[in-house]
Amino acid sequence: MSIRTYLTNSRSSIHKHFQLPSVCPLCYGRAYGGEVCSPCQHDLFASLSPEQVRCQYCQVSLLKHEINLAHDKVCQDCHEHKLALNKIYMGFDYLLPIDSLILRFKNAHQQSLCHPLAKLVYQRLLRDQTLGFPWSQPPLLIPIPSSQAALKRRGYNPATEFAKSFAKLARAPLELKALHREESQIQQKSLSRQARLLASAHSYYCAYRLDCPHVVLIDDIMTSGSTLDSAARALLAAGAKQVDALVIARARHHY
Repeated sequence: MSIRTYLTNSRSSIHKHFQLPSVCPLCYGRAYGGEVCSPCQHDLFASLSPEQVRCQYCQVSLLKHEINLAHDKVCQDCHEHKLALNKIYMGFDYLLPIDSLILRFKNAHQQSLCHPLAKLVYQRLLRDQTLGFPWSQPPLLIPIPSSQAALKRRGYNPATEFAKSFAKLARAPLELKALHREESQIQQKSLSRQARLLASAHSYYCAYRLDCPHVVLIDDIMTSGSTLDSAARALLAAGAKQVDALVIARARHHY
């Protein structure tokens, strides 16, 4: 454990003594400050096995029959079409029980889950010594914009709210006005990955020049990666030198 991680955990422990007791949003047991309780945190972190083989580019978990040594831990999707992202930071796999928290945050108007999710992802990234996190020079964080229909339905953009909480934890700057979304009537849920990439190829644009050395896109769930790919290309075209992505959870795409 690094000194930085030790100090962060120590501050977290001390901070709990000055927080009011609350109910864990996962098990409904005793917690503090509206966050996930320690036993549930332990179970979530333990679910991320270091032995799990992942694609070195998109971080999708690879099944045994998908591991191709000739491709050097690269999934078939990335072998055919690598996304325009330098690195992808993921909190968790989109599986139980984290998926229930995300769905409640996104679709059940439980906006209060924003901070617990941001704290979980932040602590998860601190635990992985291979990611180069926390950043020595904090990048510019830019959340993926919601469609107007989704914004009207929910009343808020989950990616934006998550990014606000995560930016405070990571002490990173946040930009909410640079990236914009072109409205589309195409429903991508039933499309293949290739069709999603084509459908979202020009979905995003930058409102102004963005001469920035390092940008990290923020989203809630990554499935095919088409949304993040389109947004990353828009940022690169606007002048960003390096674009990474950070998501709460990484899902497997079923065709």
